[in-house]
Amino acid sequence: MRNFFLFIQRYSHFFLFLILESLALYSIYQFNNYHHAVLLNTANNTNGFILSKKASIIQYFSLGEENLRLQQENLELRKKIIESYYIDQGDTIRNTDSSFNEKFTYIPGTVIQNSTDLANNYIIIDKGTKDGVSKNMGVICPQGIVGIIVNASENFSIAMSVLNSKFIVTPKLPNNSSVGKLVWKGNSPYFAYIEKINKFDPLKKGDVVQTNHTSTLFPENIMIGTIVEVKNAPGGTFLNIKVRLSSNFTNLRSVYITKNKQFNEIQQLEQQTIGN
Repeated sequence: MRNFFLFIQRYSHFFLFLILESLALYSIYQFNNYHHAVLLNTANNTNGFILSKKASIIQYFSLGEENLRLQQENLELRKKIIESYYIDQGDTIRNTDSSFNEKFTYIPGTVIQNSTDLANNYIIIDKGTKDGVSKNMGVICPQGIVGIIVNASENFSIAMSVLNSKFIVTPKLPNNSSVGKLVWKGNSPYFAYIEKINKFDPLKKGDVVQTNHTSTLFPENIMIGTIVEVKNAPGGTFLNIKVRLSSNFTNLRSVYITKNKQFNEIQQLEQQTIGN
């Protein structure tokens, strides 16, 4: 206790200065409107800055949860798009009303491994057979098509990426009746090519390329990319079309596995026909 009083006595002038300074600042703040407003505004700005930083930190650590929420929200919206349904005409003699039946369902997933620099690239997704995933299902992301499921275990599945020399899909082109095929020729994860398109078809730079209605793996009108170059292929019969892919395979995260509820029936019918 004695040391405490000695300390107060030793620095008494300093403590007196702090007391007088505090009284002066209080008087200025209390009785001067301008200074009162400035101090209040500064305090509000400081408090707002601190709260903003706090919110940013909380938001950063909750990004995973937020991504899952957005993915689920996108899933619900995707279920409602017209391409996920087909029109059941029913009995055309007794029933003239059409009804929409669900054709595609979607399984949300997350990419846990992905390659883009190989000749044949594959993607590993954190959803497997226990989630309803099986071979021959399409994979899309919010920006466009991603690939096709080629194998699935209980908890994981492997998809053949669009960036794979074996991947082929029939695209839908504007004002075009040709049946071409989209292929990846390597080199860049941003571009693919469309082959077997008649050179007289009116295609131009900027045209949108989407999935075709004939696909059993992807809903119609899913984005594939945008045409960036149209050239005559060697031989002069067909066009060589370069497409910028809409999906960014270098930063692939959230995906949706598309399940065609009619796929097995169609496949069985094709096998029976081929067998016969």
